[in-house]
Amino acid sequence: MYIEIDDQKIDYSLIRRRGMKSIRMKINEDGMLVASAPYGVSKAYIEELIRKNAAILSQGKKQSDEAHKRWEDFVHEKMKDVPDWTIKQYGDDIVAGKQFEAGSIYNGLPIVTTQIAFQNIFWDAYKKFNNDHPIFVTGVTIRKMKSRWGSCRPTAGKMTFNVLLLYVPEECTRYVIYHELCHYLELNHSARFWAHVAEYVPDYKRIEKEMNKYGRILIDHSL
Repeated sequence: MYIEIDDQKIDYSLIRRRGMKSIRMKINEDGMLVASAPYGVSKAYIEELIRKNAAILSQGKKQSDEAHKRWEDFVHEKMKDVPDWTIKQYGDDIVAGKQFEAGSIYNGLPIVTTQIAFQNIFWDAYKKFNNDHPIFVTGVTIRKMKSRWGSCRPTAGKMTFNVLLLYVPEECTRYVIYHELCHYLELNHSARFWAHVAEYVPDYKRIEKEMNKYGRILIDHSL
């Protein structure tokens, strides 16, 4: 739905919630205005409230759009000529391709940004997981993927990860690795699967929301 303010159409989403005592408005990760209101409050009243707060909401949307653009520009620059590479197992060790960039900080968060850093995060998670649940992994590939953060073939011992994991916070990369490792125990997304994930990433639900945000910015824009 939309509302017209100063001859401009502003798209917004209205969510009705039981138990709410006030109306809340925010700009979500997609730049969409979301209004949450109790049942019984008229649409006309909500839209009048949106009009009264149009300047503040417009500023919030502008800041959200600018943040998304900064992230896109950051990743576009990092993704230039990034090659596919593979981690291979040699005896009890796992080695990866050469480092192509020094680690960096973005928006105050440590970003993975190197093949070696990814290798170290993977190796740490793999050792912890394998100690609890011995599994068979022969190779891990990282490459550009269109719609997934990662995938695995447990019967073949193969795992594949999106190269964009080099450009998200380390906790997100670590979560995706554990997510795929847990598929060695459960091939679906059943309650038992999520229970396994929670053993290694207790706050996975929060990180899932973060990953959805990065996914919309990065994968949906085909970066």
